Amino acid sequence: MPVIRSGSEQVCLNLDNVWFAYGANTVLEDISLSIRQEELVGIAGPNGSGKSTLMKIMVGLMKPDKGTVSFTCHIDECEGMTPCRPCIGYVPQNPIIRQERFPVTAREVVEMGTFGQIGLFRRMNSDSKQAVDNAIAEAGLENVQDELFSDLSGGQQQRTLIARALVGRPHIIALDEPTNGVDAQSKQEFYKLVTHLNKVHRITVLMILHDLPDLAAHVERVIFLQRKVIYDGPSANLNAEGLWNLMIEAGRST
Repeated sequence: MPVIRSGSEQVCLNLDNVWFAYGANTVLEDISLSIRQEELVGIAGPNGSGKSTLMKIMVGLMKPDKGTVSFTCHIDECEGMTPCRPCIGYVPQNPIIRQERFPVTAREVVEMGTFGQIGLFRRMNSDSKQAVDNAIAEAGLENVQDELFSDLSGGQQQRTLIARALVGRPHIIALDEPTNGVDAQSKQEFYKLVTHLNKVHRITVLMILHDLPDLAAHVERVIFLQRKVIYDGPSANLNAEGLWNLMIEAGRST
């Protein structure tokens, strides 16, 4: 795992006056955010509020129509490398591997995370194999690593995809609706893993969740969207009344 310099107040990701539209449909309007190293951040909002688009812009998969996005690495091994996009691990909501029955094992899925470093169709070296072993262990997949990915439970599949992202030793990991389609026990295992990565390995975590009470219970900071940022603050401030007020405000913004 990366060695992060002390000081969790350092900003690693900054968005300044970001706008984005699909044709005539504006989905993000004047978004300004700063994400600090080691934060655990939840992104929420109604359907169509721009959450997934915002995350794709944050991780560099899409460019805003207006505004700027900057990433600054605060990791010793990346000194002098700005921006450092390979340091961001992204787990999309519905990756194609989840939608098809490819004959690949869980371990082979995790090994895909090495392609960015070693290249496609090249043999893994000992460092890459060790990185895969470490990621599988972190995600608690040792007992199922040789099973077909398609035969795994929803929770096991999600942890496999997280392990694939971890192979690249990211400093930020972004997860788009990671608890969709998993049972209550798998959700708890997922939150335990995410908290471990954040607190023990000091990885900055961004995740989109639909369940607001769940989100408020497991993250430190909530960003609530409805094209604009309606709320950005501590999750501890979001009691039942606060969550209800957010939904009312989102309805007014539509």
